[in-house]
Amino acid sequence: MLAVLESAANAFALGDRFVDRLVGDFTDDDWAVRDAAGHDPRWILGHLAAVRTRVTAMMGLPAIPAPWATAFGRGTSPADLPADLDMREIIAAFHAAGEAIGGGWEGLTGEALAAPLGRTLPDGSDTVGGALRFLAWHEAYHLGQLGIFRRLAGKPGLA
Repeated sequence: MLAVLESAANAFALGDRFVDRLVGDFTDDDWAVRDAAGHDPRWILGHLAAVRTRVTAMMGLPAIPAPWATAFGRGTSPADLPADLDMREIIAAFHAAGEAIGGGWEGLTGEALAAPLGRTLPDGSDTVGGALRFLAWHEAYHLGQLGIFRRLAGKPGLA
């Protein structure tokens, strides 16, 4: 693996190990807890799973089926989520993408990382490599939100 990817690879692997501890014991009521802005943990985790499916595409890996992914894009809200959303399916997709991502780091070359992304991310990244590093941070940010939702649901914190 290229050294520039090590921290991103470690961050995605940590997310895979940590997400079940954050939400594995959530009940239907826990998934419905909302913060003051109206967000809920279903949207946060679905957003992360959807982003991970896009990360696999950036890495040139086979697609992870995610017919629900558009409901979790930027600018969407919990009101946009399908009524029959099964969080077990979302968690399974999160892990499936994580497994694919974990196996894909070795195949990335400097040339692949330097490829233009086609847009600029909030941190200024505009290459595939920059996007992978930014999205590792992005995932950690949202995992932190899930930790807050865990406490809002009355569950003990993990850290």
